[in-house]
This record gives sequence, C-alpha cells and structure tokens, in this order.
Amino acid sequence: MTSFFKKSSAYLISNILNGLSLLFLLPFLTRFLSTQEYSQIVLFQTLIFGLLSFLHLNVFQASNIKFFDQETTHKDIQHYNSGCIIILIFSILFFTLILSNNLLFLSELLLLPELWIIYAMIIAISQIFIQFCLWQWQMRKQAYQYSLYNSCYIILSSLFTLMLLYILHDKIDARIYALMAISAVFFCIQYLLSSKTNGLSSLVYQYQYQ
Repeated sequence: MTSFFKKSSAYLISNILNGLSLLFLLPFLTRFLSTQEYSQIVLFQTLIFGLLSFLHLNVFQASNIKFFDQETTHKDIQHYNSGCIIILIFSILFFTLILSNNLLFLSELLLLPELWIIYAMIIAISQIFIQFCLWQWQMRKQAYQYSLYNSCYIILSSLFTLMLLYILHDKIDARIYALMAISAVFFCIQYLLSSKTNGLSSLVYQYQYQ
C-alpha cells in the first residue's frame, strides 16, 4: 500500500507541475507579448496538440493491450513495440506530406506563419516519441522514472522559455524555440534510454504483428 501511494504521488506531482508551468509562464508571456502575439502562441500550442492527436493513431493503446496479454513474451513485446514505432514513422511521413502540400492554406486558415507550422510538426514528432516511451514506463509501473523525466521536461522548457524571453529581440519566438530545443534534446535522450529499457528492439517489421 505504501508503494502504491508513493507511485501515485509521483504521477500527481508530475501532473501538478505540468499545470503550474502554464501558470508560471502566464505573467511573463502576457508582459512581453501583445494580446495578438499571445493568442498566436496559444494557437501554436493548440496546433501541436492537434497534430499529436492525428499522428499517434492509437498505437499507445495498442501497445498497452499487448503488454498486458498474459501469453506475450518479452521478445514479443519488443517486436510489437518496434512495429508500433514503424507505424508512427509511416504516419509521420503521410501527415508531413499532407502538411507540406497544404502549407499556404493552413497558414492562411490559422493565421500563423508557414515556418511556425513546420516548427509545430517538428515539435509534435519529437513529443510523440517521448510520449510513447513515457507510456512504456507507465505500463511497467516505473512511476519514478516517468515522473522525473516528465517533470524535468516541463521545468526545463519553462525555464528556457523564460530565458529566451529576456534574450531574444522577437519575444514571440521564445516559446517556440524553447519547445523545439527541449523537445529535440529530450527526444535524443529518450531514444538512447528506450533502446535499452523500454522494450524496443531494432526496427525490423514482423508480419505477424500487423
């Protein structure tokens, strides 16, 4: 029971930090940005969330079901997760193609620069792989690893945003560059960690895991 409460507290702290990070940045963003610029940042982050919703194709849930299948071996999980990663890659290629062919239309529709839409796609791609690996930790009840990694991501992205707000001349770019940089760094770190700890094998597609 004590272990359960400790792990629950770890998840709770991570979720609280996620919510507090937005409140922490709010006074700084509203101070440095105009109302129009702030609304653009909110729309940019909403675009990232929307892209994530389309890209993941429910592979997280599929991996979850496979993990709790009693007849599944560790090797099966490795192959299945590799198949999920390949599906994500094909999904990313497909939506990147659609995005690139409709960049001008989306820019006019969302009232965002075309370059921002490309940045949003890059951030979404990084975050989807980070989330997939965090999901693997969560399934394995590795609450401390999950909470520590997720909390570090939230805290560093907030602090880097704050630093760039004071450094950059164009303040509106601060949040975008911070999310891009932190997402890219944590994606690389998570890839190295996951190849050893989260049940990922080499990306060799196994037909039986379709």
